[in-house]
Amino acid sequence: MQKKTIGLLLAAMLAISLAACTMPSGTPTPLPTNTAAPTGLPAATATTVPPTPTAAALDVPPPEPGTVALDFVSLVCSAQWSNNAYYLPCPGDLSELQGGYVAYSDHTVAEGMVSVEAPLLIAHPGEGYPEGVGLFGRYPAFTIFPGDTFHATLACQGDSPCDVEYALEYFDADGTYHASQWKWHHRAADGPTEVSADLSALAGQTVELMLVIREKNAPQDSWVLWIQPYVARDPNAQPAPTAIVVSTPTASDKTPGVISGMVDMRSAPPYLIDDPYGAGGRPVVVTFFNLDDKTYWYIQTSLTGHPYYQMTVTPGRYQVVAYARGVGDVPYVTAGYTGQNPSCGQPLKIVNVSPNATVENIIIADWNWSCSGTAYRPSKPAKVPVP
Repeated sequence: MQKKTIGLLLAAMLAISLAACTMPSGTPTPLPTNTAAPTGLPAATATTVPPTPTAAALDVPPPEPGTVALDFVSLVCSAQWSNNAYYLPCPGDLSELQGGYVAYSDHTVAEGMVSVEAPLLIAHPGEGYPEGVGLFGRYPAFTIFPGDTFHATLACQGDSPCDVEYALEYFDADGTYHASQWKWHHRAADGPTEVSADLSALAGQTVELMLVIREKNAPQDSWVLWIQPYVARDPNAQPAPTAIVVSTPTASDKTPGVISGMVDMRSAPPYLIDDPYGAGGRPVVVTFFNLDDKTYWYIQTSLTGHPYYQMTVTPGRYQVVAYARGVGDVPYVTAGYTGQNPSCGQPLKIVNVSPNATVENIIIADWNWSCSGTAYRPSKPAKVPVP
């Protein structure tokens, strides 16, 4: 729910951004294995919208000339933006906010109705996803020099009652994800906040830095700003000797892995694949049951990304099940991954996820609604919502 002021500004911003980034067409595809070659984003050429006569202006001094080593705003559409389920378009689609949104601008209004005129990113972490899932922008590979520092000003947009965690995270040269040691919890009442991070611990490494936003409360209204995010570098800095990073998985290695695939709707109940849902059918919730520690993970597919899914999970042995809406007195119907397609009434197959591994092409195809003698399927946990 955006207030009128936010909606008008976002609409203007979106129109401007579309001139700078190319929107993908058609139904989004599952996350690819390889990273596409990055392309830069032209500088914003928008006509500045003047603040209201009573609005204050936020003073955001520009970086010293020649000190910006990485500009997160100009490269926004070179980054891979996702919500941990599928990639998002850049700039974002205001009609598909459930999955998340990102776009760039050179002016907006921040919390306290303060006018901002500086390069910035406007973002929304998405709606209706499990705790911990948010918005992730993975930038092209970048080599850290000694003394490099990250800088940004964090703020909610307009009168949004946002409550989020900002974070700077990264993938190393081996593709291993590193959880954030740089994170900042921000609420609307905090006011625009300048933050910085010393990146010297990564000197000599080539990494893919990632801007992250995770919702804390009220995600439907969490419109947030990264104002002038960049990596600063001393113009006289010299590169450090290249660091050699060796990742040796051990029995205690808890580096997350990834499960990705699709939900095959061809044998689903007909009411799940009738219009207006299109060829993908009605969205479902995919649940990942860890047989080792008895926990589970889940994620809802969206109308945009369905039937494809991707989920980051802890290492372990998993059964993968999809739940969809039932009819009458049947609360839900179930489909499972059996390793066979087509499949009807077959036992679930175990998916082994190693540390930092990606398990692909997990096709959920065995729907239980028409199969006699259907094999065991876990009951839907009460906290798992059916879309």
